[in-house]
Amino acid sequence: MKAAVFREEGKPLSLEEVPYPERREGEVILKVKAAGLCHGDVHLLLGEWSGDLQISTPVILGHEIVGDVVEGAKKFKKGERVLLYSSIGCGKCRYCLSGRPQFCDKVNVIGVHRNGGFAEYVSVPEEYLFKVDGDPVHLAPLADAGITAYNAVKGIQEGDSVAVIGTGAVAMIAAQLLKSNGAEVIMGGRNPSKLAKAEEIGIPTVMMKRKENMNMSQTLFSYSQKKFDYVLDFVGSQSTLQDSMWLLSREGELRVIGEFGGHLDVPEQLIVLRGLRVKGILYGSLHDMEGVIKSYQEGKFKTMAVPYKLEEINDAINDLIEDKIIGRAVIMPSSQ
Repeated sequence: MKAAVFREEGKPLSLEEVPYPERREGEVILKVKAAGLCHGDVHLLLGEWSGDLQISTPVILGHEIVGDVVEGAKKFKKGERVLLYSSIGCGKCRYCLSGRPQFCDKVNVIGVHRNGGFAEYVSVPEEYLFKVDGDPVHLAPLADAGITAYNAVKGIQEGDSVAVIGTGAVAMIAAQLLKSNGAEVIMGGRNPSKLAKAEEIGIPTVMMKRKENMNMSQTLFSYSQKKFDYVLDFVGSQSTLQDSMWLLSREGELRVIGEFGGHLDVPEQLIVLRGLRVKGILYGSLHDMEGVIKSYQEGKFKTMAVPYKLEEINDAINDLIEDKIIGRAVIMPSSQ
């Protein structure tokens, strides 16, 4: 079968013929219909997470997978379309038992620790699959961008004021969910084309270009002239995190979703006297996967998928690095 293989950091993926996957006990073989390309894949390819995440190469990346059942299923019929929850836990710890295997100390991520979806076929545990219907290109982003966005906005209510920092696929989905739930949302970013797309779908925006002696958070405040109940940082860089908590109203909450290596340096008195909170968002729970699928089916958001053939995967990676993709790049390993 055809696959895009990660062999060496800093090098393009290698397009190869590789063996058909071996199916383990309790697993299902899927014919991969579409697999989203995540910034996490790029971090791995560039070696930016090598000190934090140990993976063995060669490996087939791609953790955002939708496919059709081929063999081995007990709960699903052959040919049924399914979406993968990619964080496979031990099944015994308190996180796994509460449906949050992404926090399991022994978590094994499909497309990171073992072969994933940038291939024609993949073997995955059946218990982590969810039935879906529709165009696989638009469904695939639900498996990571969608569930992460859904988790990022949980608990935010109608009328709450929210600053969304970032214009990537996860931020775009989160902003749509917030708008559909009646929150007052504004999106800040630096890519004019992405901000224009956000405005097109009804999200007010702010161009967060650096001003003299101002970081990006200070720039956002200089335009908005208001503080927020929530700040959702989908970038997580030094520029966005620096002073981000000064954007919060009393008892406000900063949620950090992006992983671009920033550091949060906050005066203790700011946190205590204003009652502020900080929360990290990692993927989502198994229950969140059910929730995001339901929200998508109800038309609360679009995944804004941008399709590429498997043979074009290195072009997609370059486009993502160069910030050219408005929405989510989705790789199609097989003909539809």
